[in-house]
Amino acid sequence: MADTTDTGSLAELRSSARGWHGVQIAVLGFIGLCGVLKGSDAGLPRWLEVLAGLLMLGALAVACIATVLVAFAAWPVYASAPRPDDPVEVRRTVGRLRLGIGLTFVAVVMTALATISQWWPTEAEAATSAALVEVTTADGDVCGELQQIDTSGITLTADGSDIAIEFDQVVSLQSVDAC
Repeated sequence: MADTTDTGSLAELRSSARGWHGVQIAVLGFIGLCGVLKGSDAGLPRWLEVLAGLLMLGALAVACIATVLVAFAAWPVYASAPRPDDPVEVRRTVGRLRLGIGLTFVAVVMTALATISQWWPTEAEAATSAALVEVTTADGDVCGELQQIDTSGITLTADGSDIAIEFDQVVSLQSVDAC
């Protein structure tokens, strides 16, 4: 329930704090959503998983502290009501609001840093994307990077030169990890 004794600067500050409090609740929801939608960590280094987890937990803690600060600015708890526009109370409210807003932005940045770890290249992505194949013909084996397959045959690059092999010469064809 709103404090009806507030007037002037203090009332405006508390109204602003109530608006920011809604933003902070959205930030807490965003942090929770990022934690729930966390992708698979297959292939991520262990240190990166730990760092991302610590950043998410830190962001949650910072967002909770920020929410409490802004809540105290928006809905203060007093033993007795201060007089309207008390300069000490205005200064306290401004300080709580500024610190709470600043910590909200820190929490968002920490969440962003934690979630970008999902774009870390895995070992499979870091490996070459070229398809290496080994072709066995009656004349022997050829291993190289697959360049082209069409209706007449296959073309490989082996030892820096392109080799075209017709399908009627192919005895076997298999994918390999290295030549």
